[in-house]
Amino acid sequence: MYSRIDPVALAFEIGVDDYLATLAARHAGLERAIQEEAERPAPDGLSLTHLKRRKLKVKDEIARLQTAAAGENRCSGTLSRR
Repeated sequence: MYSRIDPVALAFEIGVDDYLATLAARHAGLERAIQEEAERPAPDGLSLTHLKRRKLKVKDEIARLQTAAAGENRCSGTLSRR
């Protein structure tokens, strides 16, 4: 259901800064979960791999959003100069 939602469009709808903060919190939570799993006496390699992939997807989404926001700012700046 949620896979059809464009994260960049959603970010601009709710506010880029708010969405980036949400993603940063999710990224930090995944980092904590990775560290907790890694510190267990017998860490589950499959769980670690899953957590690391989720963390990477969040990081990629943050980067994509920042790139889109920079492009939006650049376009807005160009229009306002005319």
